[in-house]
Amino acid sequence: MSVLPGGIRRGCHGPMDRSNDPAHVRVGVCVGSADDAAASARLLVTFHEVMSRMLNIVRLGIIALPVLVQCFYIHSVDFGSWLLRLVTLYVLIGGACFLLVPEQLYNGMGLASLRWIFEKFYPDIALANGSISDTAERCQEALLSGHRISELHGQRAKIRWHGTNRYLCITHEGWAVTGDENFAATLYMQRVFAKDKKVPDTYQFRICEPDAQWHQAWLAFQPINHLRFGGWLGAYRDPQKACPYKILQDSACPVGTFKLLCAWTGIPPPTQRHVSGFYIAEQLCGGHLYVGHASDRDAALLELVFE
Repeated sequence: MSVLPGGIRRGCHGPMDRSNDPAHVRVGVCVGSADDAAASARLLVTFHEVMSRMLNIVRLGIIALPVLVQCFYIHSVDFGSWLLRLVTLYVLIGGACFLLVPEQLYNGMGLASLRWIFEKFYPDIALANGSISDTAERCQEALLSGHRISELHGQRAKIRWHGTNRYLCITHEGWAVTGDENFAATLYMQRVFAKDKKVPDTYQFRICEPDAQWHQAWLAFQPINHLRFGGWLGAYRDPQKACPYKILQDSACPVGTFKLLCAWTGIPPPTQRHVSGFYIAEQLCGGHLYVGHASDRDAALLELVFE
């Protein structure tokens, strides 16, 4: 048995072990050392260029294939008949894709100019996934309640769960839970530096409640031990334990929302493991909701309420 925040006991499966399936495997891709930001950036740029060119080659292949097929028959009929067959072939292919794989058609072919058509027949696809150009514009804006994600240093705000009236709160024991706005913790956001360089969109959160017990404490996590217990979010007075969190906006985030990704770079002891690469999320345990860390599929959608 293990003891959770608030004194609740639970069995042998920790909050991070969400699946008991022995065939469950998590696969990751290493994109470079966290200590070498320049090398990681070059690797990501190269990967982006390669994938973009491959996608363009596939697009050209899809467009050119019907033309190549019809070229074998151009001498057997007059030009008007050949052109009519080619147009008919493109219409049939486009119609089949629109009915069977509309999401792949919209995103893969970059049909932002035809967004109104997809919004009429498939509103969820157009609004949730957007298009390549729409995603780029969204990344450039990256706004949270009128503030740019890259310019949040020195701001004070409360964290609210999207679509609810639940806020991030700190208990007397120093554990993070969700509660009413009256008990919400005001957080001061401090930019993170690595080798005297700013880490993009990454901040440490410090509690700013002069009358509260945990005033000036930092948000961090409890490491997960060899039994896979822990990972809870809490307040720590030692600045060395302050955990950096990266603010992320992806296609799953509605406008104005974000996810918090743990970006801890320290090396855990042999008997423990840190929650680097996991997202802040609510976890049900013993009939109570606590704030811990989970995989991307369970990540909480959050909002910032500025003072």
